[in-house]
Amino acid sequence: MPRLLCATLLAASCAAAQANATWTFTYTGFHDTGDDVFLPDRQLHGSFTGADGNGNGILERLEITSLILNGKDFVACEPDSNDYYICGAQAFSYTLGGALSFKAGEYGSDPEGWVGGGHYFIAGDGEYMYSYRPSHDERRAWLWTDKTGLVIASPNPEPSTWAMLGGGLLVTAWAARRRGARGG
Repeated sequence: MPRLLCATLLAASCAAAQANATWTFTYTGFHDTGDDVFLPDRQLHGSFTGADGNGNGILERLEITSLILNGKDFVACEPDSNDYYICGAQAFSYTLGGALSFKAGEYGSDPEGWVGGGHYFIAGDGEYMYSYRPSHDERRAWLWTDKTGLVIASPNPEPSTWAMLGGGLLVTAWAARRRGARGG
C-alpha cells in the first residue's frame, strides 16, 4: 500500500509539473509608418502562459492564462472592460515549436465619443496606436515586414511547477530511503 501511495503522489506531482508553462518571445524590426522607415532595432517583447489542455499540440486562446505584450497583460485586463473601455486578447494560437498568432489590444472613449484612443497588436501584421479628440487625430503603426524576426524561448516553469516537482522528488527520495532501510 505505501508503494501505491508513493507512486500516486509521484505521478500527481509530475502531472502537475507539466500543467502550465511560460514562453517568452521577441519580434525585432518593424516598418514605422509615421516616418516611413524600417527600424531594425524596434522590438515587441512578450510572453504567454498556458497549457495544451486538449493535447492537440496547439495552445489556443482558452488555454492561456496570460498574454503580455510590451508589459501589458491582455488576458488579465479583460475583466476591466466596460461600456467605455475594452481590453483583451481576441485571438491566440501557438503551434508548439512553431507558429505564433495573436490579436490583442485595448481601446476606449468617453461616453459622448469625443475623446478616445486605442493600442492593439496583430501578429504578422502590425502594432497600431491611435487617439482622437476634437480637432486632433493621431495614428501610428509599426508593421511587420519580411525583415521582422521572431525568437521564442523555451517554456519556463511557473514557481508552483517547481514546488510540485520538488514535492515529487521528496516523495521519491523518501521511498528510496525507506526501501534501502528495509533492505530492498
